[in-house]
This record gives sequence, structure tokens and C-alpha cells, in this order.
Amino acid sequence: MKTLKGEAPLLVYECVSVPVRTENRQERKTGAGLGSAPALQMMMMRRSTFTASAFQLQQRQIEMGNFPKLPSFLFFIHQHITTSTASTTKISLSSRNNGGFCNNYSTLHSVADAAASFNELLSMRPMPPVVEFNKLLGSLVKKKHYSTVISLCKQMNLSNIKPDVYTLTILINCFCHSNHDHFHFAFSVLGNMFKLGLQPNHVTFSTLLNGLCSKAKIIDAVKLFDEMVKMGYEPDVITYSTIINGLCKMGSTTMAIQLLKKMEEKGCKPNVVVYSTIIDSLCKDKLITEAMEFLSEMVNRGISPNVVTYSSILHGFCNLGRSYEATSLFKQMVERNVMPDTVTFNILVDGLSKEGLILEARCVFETMIEKGVEPNVNTYNALMDGYCSQSQMDEAQKLFNIMVRKGCAPSVRSYNILIKGHCKSGRIDEAKGLLAEMSHKALTPDTVTYSTLMKGFCQHGRPQDAQKLLEEMRSYGLLPDLMTYSIVLDGLCKQGHLDEAFELLKAMQESKIEPNIFIYTILIQGMCNFGKLKAARELFSNLFVKGIQPDVVTYTVMISGLLKGGLSNEAYELFRDMAVHGCLPNSCTYNVIIQGFLRNGDTSNAGRLIEEMAGRGFSADSSTFQMLSDLESRDEIISLFMRGSSQARKMK
Repeated sequence: MKTLKGEAPLLVYECVSVPVRTENRQERKTGAGLGSAPALQMMMMRRSTFTASAFQLQQRQIEMGNFPKLPSFLFFIHQHITTSTASTTKISLSSRNNGGFCNNYSTLHSVADAAASFNELLSMRPMPPVVEFNKLLGSLVKKKHYSTVISLCKQMNLSNIKPDVYTLTILINCFCHSNHDHFHFAFSVLGNMFKLGLQPNHVTFSTLLNGLCSKAKIIDAVKLFDEMVKMGYEPDVITYSTIINGLCKMGSTTMAIQLLKKMEEKGCKPNVVVYSTIIDSLCKDKLITEAMEFLSEMVNRGISPNVVTYSSILHGFCNLGRSYEATSLFKQMVERNVMPDTVTFNILVDGLSKEGLILEARCVFETMIEKGVEPNVNTYNALMDGYCSQSQMDEAQKLFNIMVRKGCAPSVRSYNILIKGHCKSGRIDEAKGLLAEMSHKALTPDTVTYSTLMKGFCQHGRPQDAQKLLEEMRSYGLLPDLMTYSIVLDGLCKQGHLDEAFELLKAMQESKIEPNIFIYTILIQGMCNFGKLKAARELFSNLFVKGIQPDVVTYTVMISGLLKGGLSNEAYELFRDMAVHGCLPNSCTYNVIIQGFLRNGDTSNAGRLIEEMAGRGFSADSSTFQMLSDLESRDEIISLFMRGSSQARKMK
């Protein structure tokens, strides 16, 4: 069997499916397509009388029992394939110096060029060996022209060009990576391979396994793997790696580790890819200690960790807020002559920045430049975010300017970070100016941009400006989400603009966005705070009619409103109704109702609730404790509680 050295891995591990339809209606009408060579024209004429495709014929052969006995798992429903054709262009023969064959099909610039080369191969006499067709098909697979390859393979079949294992593996790969669910065709090709007396190799099975895993068909991949072993095909390291990767992506890290042990028992030595895959999965599961154990194990076995291995563990440490261990591992990585790449540096800069270690993050950033690793927009964003979280807006702006000066184009996220930082620092007008700057630089603000700026306006008592931004957002075709509406509603309610808030609620519902309990809680709190207690009670009661269950926050807000309105008995009844409706009060609820009773002079009920609160493991907050301190000398129940709390604190 002829194969192309170094080509198989590229064919097997293409992951992104970008099918290209190369036919058009004009070509269908005129019969033009793959070329005008005489042999091809005759073939296209015969096509009109061809009543059964190769795959239909294959189905009949299966039904007649002509295929060798194979596991039933390998056979799927067979369907007719609609083929496509490509227009032709001339390829200079000067590019051919290998007996008339093209030495390097990767230089072909388009599908049309490839189709023209295919036509030339078909017209040659004697017919070129199948390896020449494989080279052409392989070049198209690298460019992800899967549908075109499928079409050309059918033309090869019609021209009686006998495929080899490599040809059929290419075809399997294309079916696996088609945008459509064509796995049944891929398995049909595998069955045809056996019928032709060809033995699939590890590349063939790895292609199928990788295709199944890429489509999240992990269970099917495991079944195929087991059938492969039963049929006597011993998996190699690539096959094991494919299944282990699929299991890890599915979150079955334990199964992946078991397969690793089985792999070693079978005498197949794991490589750095296998170990790195499992280490990355352990880190995503927050099992960083286990990941470090695997790192030590692979080093002890003479398998050198690479930049991917270290980056995974660094990311794991940073996600857990363990920057010290991350920095230590980074130094170890450099000492072992593993050069960090942009991704590695970005992980560390981001992790340190998020922990507020901005000086350390800047140091890593400078080291990155010294090592000749060019920062990208994600690097700058991570560091700017760190500066903004520390309200160091001048430093953040300087870094932004450096990024632009270095020719690194800011992203929408870059502006979102600065806008959020300016809003947090009270520089709301500077934040608004950045929105205008985005438009000048042809960057389209997203929902996060507008929501961040709206929140800034609302926090600084300017909800009407937030409303204007909401209208601007809609005018640009951006649809506000629940969070966006909740920000503006909260701002309006806190400023007492209740009429505008309910108008916005109506507009929200007209946009087919149904308010949730969070939205209703904002409105209820606004009404309670501005003397609309009757309306708040009605809205709260209507929640049950709407089939919306109030949560503990909603209950606490309503109880607080009733207490402020002097309705202590009703507040107490609502407090007791919480448990009836399956919503237990929390520490905040207890503190709110106790404070309300104390303000209303009802120390008796307050005292009983204090005992109940303590019995449930909750404690008084600072406001409650201060109120209790003021009443201690005048109330025996309060005095007993205060003495008990004092003794409890001493025991601690």
C-alpha cells in the first residue's frame, strides 16, 4: 500500500468542518463542472443514466450479505449522496516535473484549481496511480474542502479508479468532519474497505474515533474502540490519545485515567500528549494536587512536559487563587528550558492581576517582552483589568496607549475594561467618552459595553442617562437582556422614578422578555422605599397568581417594607408563611425582622426571634447588635441575650 509520509496526522486531526459547495445552478444547466477533458465529458454523460450511486450499490451488497462479518455497531443507515462539481481553470504544466504529475498540490489556490488538476489526472493515459489522486485529495482536506473531496471521490469511483486504504481514510475523514450528520457514510466506507480486501490501519480507526469525539459522540467512540480491539487491531498511542481526549472533554477524567493504566498494561507507552490531556482535565476539575502528581510521574518516566502541560497547571493554580504556586511552577518551567509562550504568560498575568498582585503581574509582562514573546490583546486586557480593579486608571490608560502604539488593535473587551474602571472610579463622563471613541474606531459596542455604562450612570444617580443609553442600544439593533433591564430598573427605583420604571417594565414585556423574580423584587423594594406600600403588597400577591415563587430576598424586602409601614403583625405573618411556601428565612431575614420589631418597640417578639435565630445558627449583624446594645439596660430579655453573646465571643 502506498502512503504519503508525514501526511496522515494532518488528515486525521482536522477538527473544523467548513464544507464548500462548489456547484452552481449555471453549471447544472450546462453540464459544465469538473472539466472539459474528453474522458470527463463522457463520464458526465454517463452520469445521467447512472441509476444507482456507489453507496446505493454498497447498501444492496450489505443486504445480500456480501460483506465480511463485522460488528453490527459499524453499520448505519445508508443514503444517497448529492454530489457537487467544480468549475475548471488551466494549470500550467511548468508546475509539473514528476512524470507530468504535480509535485505539490498545496500550492493550488482554489477549489477550481484543484478540480482542473483532477480533470488532467483523469484524462491521462495510462491512468496515474491512485497515490497521485491521494495527494490532490489530501491537499483539499488540509484546506477543509470536505464536500469537494467527497464529490471527487465519487468521480474516482465512476471512473473505476481503485482506491487504497489512504483514499478511503481521506473519505472517512471528510464524512466525519462534514457539517451534516454523515457518520453513517463514514462507517459505510469502512465496511467497503473490508469488502475490497483492504485492511484499515490505525490512522483509519483514529480518524473515525476523532470524528466521533469531535461531535461529542464519546459513548459511540468508546464502543468503536472496544470493537476495534475485539477485531484484533491493537490501538497505538494516537488511538489511545484520541479516546482519552474525548473522555476528558466529556468530564470523565476517572475513565481516562483508567484507560491510561490499561494502555500501559498493554505495553503502549503514553506520550506527552496523553499526560497533558489528563493533567488539563484534572486542573479543570480543580484537582490540582492530582495534576501535580501526574506531572511528577511523567518526569520520573522520562517524558518531558511541554509548554501545554505547564500552561494547564498554571491555569489550574490561578483559577484557585494560588498565585504563589503558579509563580513557583513558572520558574521551574523556565529552569527546565521549556520556553513559555504567549498563552502561558497571559495565564500568569491574568491570574496575578485578578488576585490584586498588580506589581507582580507587571513584572511578568516586562519579562515577557524581554524574552521576545510579543504580548497580544489578551495580555494587555488582563493587565489593564488588574489596574482598573485597583482603581489605578492612569496606569490602565497608559498601558492602553502603549498597546495602540505597538500596533496591537484594542478589542471591544479592551474598551469594556476601561469603561468599567472609569465607572468604578467615578469618572462616568470619561467612560461615556470611550463609547464615542469606539464608534470612531469602527468597533461595535456590545451588550456588556452598554450595561456597564448604564450601571455606572445608575450608581451615580443618573438613571435618565442610563435610559437614553438603553434607547441608543436598541437603535443599533442590540437587544437588551434581563440583566440590562434590571440595571436601569434598579436605578430608576432607587431614585424614586417609579412611573418610568413601570413604563420600562411594559416595554420589556412588549419585547417578549418576561421579568423574573429579581426584576419584581427591585420594583417591590422601590415601592416600599417611596411610600407605595399598598401597590407593593398587591404586586407581591400577584406573584403567586403569575406562578412566580418569591425567593428569600423578595420575602425579606416585603417584610422590611411592612415593618417600615408599621404593620408588624402582617410582617410577622408573612415571616411565618415563608416556611409554608418552602422558602426558609436566612440570617438577613432574621436581622431585618428583629430590627423592625425593635424600632417599633416590640421587644417581646424581638426577643423570641433572637432566641430562634441563635438556635438556627444565625447571628446578629452589626446594626442589630448596636440596637440591642442601646436597649440592654432597659430590657431583661435583651440583657440576657447580650450577656450570652458576650460569653460566646470570649469562648471563641
